[in-house]
Amino acid sequence: MIFLNKITNHQLEALADLAVTVGGRLTSRVSDSESQDTNPPTTNPPTTNPLTTNQPTTMQLVLNTHGLVIKVKDRVFHISAGDEYRRLSPEQIDSIAVTAPCLFSSAAIILAADAGIPVYFFDRTGDARSCLRSPYFESLATLRRKQVYFSDSLAGAIWVIAQFQEKTAHQLQLLTYLKNRKVQYADRINNVITDMQAALDQLERRAEVPNKSWSASLMGWEGSQAKRYWQCLGQCLPEQWQFKKRSRRPAIDPFNALINYAYGMLYNKVEQALFAAGLDPHLGILHVDQYDRPTLAYDLIEAFRPWIDRLIVEKILTAKVDDDFFEPIDGGLFLSNNGKRFLIPSVNEWLQIRVRWQNRQQSREGHIFRAAAELAKHINESVKRPQ
Repeated sequence: MIFLNKITNHQLEALADLAVTVGGRLTSRVSDSESQDTNPPTTNPPTTNPLTTNQPTTMQLVLNTHGLVIKVKDRVFHISAGDEYRRLSPEQIDSIAVTAPCLFSSAAIILAADAGIPVYFFDRTGDARSCLRSPYFESLATLRRKQVYFSDSLAGAIWVIAQFQEKTAHQLQLLTYLKNRKVQYADRINNVITDMQAALDQLERRAEVPNKSWSASLMGWEGSQAKRYWQCLGQCLPEQWQFKKRSRRPAIDPFNALINYAYGMLYNKVEQALFAAGLDPHLGILHVDQYDRPTLAYDLIEAFRPWIDRLIVEKILTAKVDDDFFEPIDGGLFLSNNGKRFLIPSVNEWLQIRVRWQNRQQSREGHIFRAAAELAKHINESVKRPQ
């Protein structure tokens, strides 16, 4: 990962002293050989496939300071702040995250599209407000039609229920982790685990062809589970980081500020996985009625949210989170620049750690891409076009 911040005449803060994560290895400086590549890339270079690669060979470029200018010279990105600049080949980058106002040339946008590099524009809560990408993403018309039929089928409802089953299993794992480290709360946590497990045992009976009443019933079930989970989590953290409830727009406490921003990053990873699988992120099943939103990404992300929860809890319990990671704005609490510089690489490194899930050992990112690919395969094999 590369952070680019503005340089002053007295401090070469950003372009000369960058924070870079390559393959989970954090360094403090990018050498000219690492950051400058004057060889023109091949046409439409492929990005790393998380399903087949153990370590990433590309990285996320984070544009984190007002006023950076992104142009193209010799088929590489030319990123400047005043008289200072860096050159980066598209082959080094798998995505671009813009968290502060920057100037993009049309040539830079086209180069990113040709290289299959999505450009995400984030607001201060971590939500992607827009995304630029090539219109020629990997998709087949036949698969897209089947996806529409799948979203209205019993098979689609069963798939959604499976996502909530996986989500609850991961939540219970996190609560068990917390119980083992906060023994004074063991009885409280055990009671919540018992209640959540009992509710989980009833979930399979909710499978039916998707409709509005089914969606409302399932969302009500998920809301009850979430209330148990978040209340328990919020009460069992160290006192400084405790919270009463989930708060989103805006967060009203440090824990929710961290979770909101990290969830925004996870949404974009899930959306990338769906595009790579040839699926339309806007054709959801449970969240189908949310206009102009990536509703299938909202469905698929459920199983993976607790992975982010676990990351934040671990950082808090190991005293890695500082007070200066947050700043109050307009009655809410948001991540400061220091907070973003801590959280963004932490999330990306976390997604590269290999874990065992569904009898497979691979990176968390690889599991996300595999889940999207398996969904596409399931849709393609199980759905027949009505005659």
